Amino acid sequence: MVKIFPNVRNGLCAAALTCLVGCPPTLSRPHSETHLDAMAEGGRHMRHGRDEQAAEAFDRGAQTADRRVDQDEARYRQSRALEDAGRDEEALVILDAIGNRQPPSRRTARALYDGAKIRLRLGQDAMAYAGFERVIREHPDTGLGPRSLTLLLRAREEPAEARIAWLEGIYPEVRESEMGDDILAAMADVFRVEEDETSLRATLERMVADHPYPQGHRWDDAILELVALDRENGESERALERLEAMLERHETTQMVGTYTLHAFPEAQRLRAEILHRDLGRTREAIREYETLIETYEHSTIRDDAMLARAELLFASDEQAACDGLTELLESYEVGRAHRRAETLFRERCPGELPTYQRDED
Repeated sequence: MVKIFPNVRNGLCAAALTCLVGCPPTLSRPHSETHLDAMAEGGRHMRHGRDEQAAEAFDRGAQTADRRVDQDEARYRQSRALEDAGRDEEALVILDAIGNRQPPSRRTARALYDGAKIRLRLGQDAMAYAGFERVIREHPDTGLGPRSLTLLLRAREEPAEARIAWLEGIYPEVRESEMGDDILAAMADVFRVEEDETSLRATLERMVADHPYPQGHRWDDAILELVALDRENGESERALERLEAMLERHETTQMVGTYTLHAFPEAQRLRAEILHRDLGRTREAIREYETLIETYEHSTIRDDAMLARAELLFASDEQAACDGLTELLESYEVGRAHRRAETLFRERCPGELPTYQRDED
């Protein structure tokens, strides 16, 4: 074991503390004043539409940059000025250079994306498609991947079989990235157009299994679409099971950074609707509405759930139904559910019409 003497240890601690609370953030800042002046000049020219002068200023900024990151930023801005000036081919030379440099920098993906867009506009389709595909494969987590996928699929005309084959081929490469369920969603779009329900179901099931909540951003929509397909095929019990599993995931996945999706109260509402309309299990439906009302206090469909619960209760307990309408009218000042509740209360409940009680808190 290496022994650190007290005075040395104290000195190290003091130095570490100084760096934590007092070190000026100089390491990540450009050092060249000439570079900074050129970038500022280029920005002023860009704001006033002086594209040629902006390109010249950013060129100087690139030549006087001390670090690669600053040079890439200057060159990228130069390409934007050149594009605005109608000098697309010159802009492409710069974007290609940034996009091909290794290791990648913060402007690499953007350079590839912008270059592909310019080429698409110029009719250089094959090179544009290749650029978009590089963004998808090499930079799927930048936020430009989904946009590249949309533009690529929109521009490239091909049979459904070829499109599915390409998507299937790229999916393993991006499955673990933020683009994984975007690829599956694109496949699902193809199967909807082709009216291939079997393949659509299989793709939605993959989306649910491979990209669950809270990471997957299409997980809830996939489940709700599967529920709709189940109901169309008379498989209401299966739909209930899907919704139950969805709501269980919400209950067991409460961690820092997660949030309640709008689909969770909708899933609760759908369970109630299926129980009542499809299966005739009204008491269970009422309990589902009650769960929604109690669990999702800020949901935009909570008043609809209160109304639906009251309407079902009229068949068995008119006083409870009227109490439910009273709570709705006192809790919600306006809306479709409020208007319907007013009509029902006047028709079926004794006493004066309740009025909205403003929450003073």
